[in-house]
Amino acid sequence: MSDLAFQRRKTIENYPEIWERIIFEWKSNQEDCFWLTYSANYLLNTAGVKWAIDPYSLFTRIGRGEPPVFSQDLRSLQLVVLTHSHSDHLDLNLIAAIQDLPIHWVIPEFLLAKVFAFIDLPSEKIIVPQPGNTLRIDNLKLTPFDGLHIHGEHGVPAMGYLAEFSKKRWLFPGDTRDFDFSKLPDFGELDGVIGHLWLGKSEALEYRPSKLEEFCNFFSQFITKQLVITHLREYGREPNELWDLHHLQLVRTHILEIKPELSVAAVLMGESIHL
Repeated sequence: MSDLAFQRRKTIENYPEIWERIIFEWKSNQEDCFWLTYSANYLLNTAGVKWAIDPYSLFTRIGRGEPPVFSQDLRSLQLVVLTHSHSDHLDLNLIAAIQDLPIHWVIPEFLLAKVFAFIDLPSEKIIVPQPGNTLRIDNLKLTPFDGLHIHGEHGVPAMGYLAEFSKKRWLFPGDTRDFDFSKLPDFGELDGVIGHLWLGKSEALEYRPSKLEEFCNFFSQFITKQLVITHLREYGREPNELWDLHHLQLVRTHILEIKPELSVAAVLMGESIHL
């Protein structure tokens, strides 16, 4: 059995315990943190607001196993924010399970039809984000912007978000495939940026993926001292599309050459980080 297959099997076996631990920690008083429920899917507790970006469960991705009772585990959620329609981000099974909870939903216009085809949310619960228009939920400010997910004939529309809380500013650009930095708004100084690792379509088995330099140059241009990498070990992908720790090391090494003062950390599924 390959290392990848072994990791995948063990993760699937252990996921019920991973999920239970995440929920326990998220419900605690650990503020200004996020937890990864999958490779790039976030449960957050910031300035007293419990919220999620693309909430997701491994059970949905692998299509087997008994899922948790999402409506019970996630009953503290105040806000759900969606980014795009790809199957490793939009968990319609989870969304359907929590649709009756008193949650605010931030759903981009290009996602409305797909979500409404599966569930029926009342309009008063839904906020349709407009790029540049800041939203406020209690102590959380969110400013949406057009994501850079489309590259050539590939990709789908996506929305990124600037999150402001506790006098901090963290950027969630989401899945990024177009590395033209000039297409982004000016975010000013940031406390940190979350980068979803992607170094080229179907190039994960290459010795040096073709988009390595573009990825590193792009994320080195933000005015920040901290880059947090996610989107690793997405076990629903084929090996040539799955990014792992050796790809992370390539990124760290290259960014060190470009911007040595930029700290590069990584968060894997089941882990958390203080923001």
